[in-house]
Amino acid sequence: MGPAFSNWFLTKSSIRLIQHDEHIELTLPASKTDPFRQGIQLIIASSHDEACPVRAMKQLLTIDTHRPETAPLFCVGRREQLPFTRQYVVEKLQELETTAGLGQATWNGHSFRRGAATCTAEVGISESQIQTLGCWRSDAYKAYIEYSQEEPISLSERFQGALARGR
Repeated sequence: MGPAFSNWFLTKSSIRLIQHDEHIELTLPASKTDPFRQGIQLIIASSHDEACPVRAMKQLLTIDTHRPETAPLFCVGRREQLPFTRQYVVEKLQELETTAGLGQATWNGHSFRRGAATCTAEVGISESQIQTLGCWRSDAYKAYIEYSQEEPISLSERFQGALARGR
């Protein structure tokens, strides 16, 4: 792996545990929202539960002391130590989805963005905060938000109630 490796892939040095391990700063070295390749910092908070990403990352970094900071953060193969690529992650998620009987490989590279945008909207996070959380500089995030079938019904009920009160 040459010197440009860390300009495109996550390495161990892409992760920083912050403030008594309450959150992680993850630096993405390359992103289409970062055309000058200055790096995008994502903040990932501790969830304090069984699936806590901060605790999992701390455990990984604690046991992964034998590799240099410039090594890939996540690897394929014990010997080759090849970095995860976007294609590898998408293919593995599609395999898992099919194996679990969830459908026929509908995962794609935007599934996490779509899921995150939808989930944050469902819990009441404002659009400007969704934009900040996803590092979107445009209104593109709006296309990722999927609304449930109940949403239009609820909006219609609220609208009709407001009309009835206004009369």
